[in-house]
Amino acid sequence: MKTEDKPTFFPFVEKCEEHGISRTAAYRLVDKGLLETFTLGRRRYVVAESLRTLPERMRQQAAA
Repeated sequence: MKTEDKPTFFPFVEKCEEHGISRTAAYRLVDKGLLETFTLGRRRYVVAESLRTLPERMRQQAAA
C-alpha cells in the first residue's frame, strides 16, 4: 500500500506569503521564536508543523 507523504518544510517567505504573512512579519515571528525555520545553503525554510500551529502559539503568547 502506497501512502503519500506531506512535505515537512517549505520555502520560508513564499509559504508565509501564501498564508497572508508579510516578509517583515514572518521574520519578526522567527525572532520571537514563534516560527521554526532553518537554512539549507542560502535558502531559508519553514517547518510545516510550526506554520500550522502558529495561531495556537500566538494565542498562548497573548494570554501570558
